[in-house]
Amino acid sequence: MGMTLYRYILKEQIFPLSICLLGLSFVLVTGRMLQLARYLFTSSVTFLDLAGLMVLAMPKLLTYTLPMATLMGILLAFVRINGDNELIALRAAGISFKQLFPPVAIVLLLTTFLSFYNMLSIIPTSSRAFESKLKSLGRASLPLLLREGVFIDTIPDLVFFFRNVDPSHLTIKGILVQDQREPKVRVTIVAEHAQIVYQKNTNRMVFKMYNGIITRVPDDFQDAQAVTFRDYNLVLSLDEIFGTSPKDSKGKTQMTFREVLEKIHQPGQNPDVRYLMELHQRIALPMGCLILGLVAPPLGAMFRQKGRMTGITLAVGIFLAYYVVLSAGKGLCENGLLPASLAIWTPNILTLGIAAYLWFKLQRETPFESSLWRRAYPIFQKILRLLGFHKECKS
Repeated sequence: MGMTLYRYILKEQIFPLSICLLGLSFVLVTGRMLQLARYLFTSSVTFLDLAGLMVLAMPKLLTYTLPMATLMGILLAFVRINGDNELIALRAAGISFKQLFPPVAIVLLLTTFLSFYNMLSIIPTSSRAFESKLKSLGRASLPLLLREGVFIDTIPDLVFFFRNVDPSHLTIKGILVQDQREPKVRVTIVAEHAQIVYQKNTNRMVFKMYNGIITRVPDDFQDAQAVTFRDYNLVLSLDEIFGTSPKDSKGKTQMTFREVLEKIHQPGQNPDVRYLMELHQRIALPMGCLILGLVAPPLGAMFRQKGRMTGITLAVGIFLAYYVVLSAGKGLCENGLLPASLAIWTPNILTLGIAAYLWFKLQRETPFESSLWRRAYPIFQKILRLLGFHKECKS
């Protein structure tokens, strides 16, 4: 009976978890590709190139989709089991709710292990490969920048306007550039014509401009300058164009766990809070997969099939609250108001408390309404009165 029951509950969890994981991953990957659409949708970029980018983007997105899929998959499994009165039948047979934990634990340990492996081993490698491929596709997509008669703000802090463009020879007649990369100073460059040169060895794109003028106007309009030139080179790296890390440096997500530790323990320097947060995140986020999953069984057992949407809404609310608290903690940590450990681990601690409470209440079979709703209802009434719904409440 025990092994048969465990296999049954295990199967009930795997299918909805897999569907949720595939669906969420597809949505997030599609969103990521739409962000890059303005760079990549050119004739020189093939479907296979886009598919390769999607595969390389997947590991980082799994950091978010795997915990959500675990929560939703287990929740839907227990909502279905409870909707068919199977939990009541199991209780009548003398099987308590906590005896259903082993198959849940198998799923949670599996997804948590996958999350740890993904975070510690796959993401650093895939992030480097994603950035490298994006740069190579970006070089093929440079003609996308050369559009006539429109203001182009694709490159951060730079706006271009080209009157006439010859894409085959990468030449421009009539060019205007507004440069806002320098704080509190607005630089405007106007030139008769320009030639674009790509320097492959330095990963740079050079606008060689001829016969023009440069104006520099501070925000306070003091000491404005205007300089004419015969030739002027505006040099941009592909890192500026695509917002990626320089070739010789690594972003935090591209570093291995050991490299992050080395950054933190550099002799003679105080640990950089950004790397402290990255270190804690690489442990806390996979653990979040386990802790969020612990909320799902008792939450699913609270609702039958008719209340399935309520349970799903609560699960989504818990997931969103988890990441809102995480984002708030990171912001406070960056401003020196919280230590990195507390900022990153607070969502896990709070969610674990909710999970423990739900398991305790369900194991003791005490109604949630008696403890939660009776306390919340007076507060709910006061809020309605403040919002002007007093009459509606009485009716």
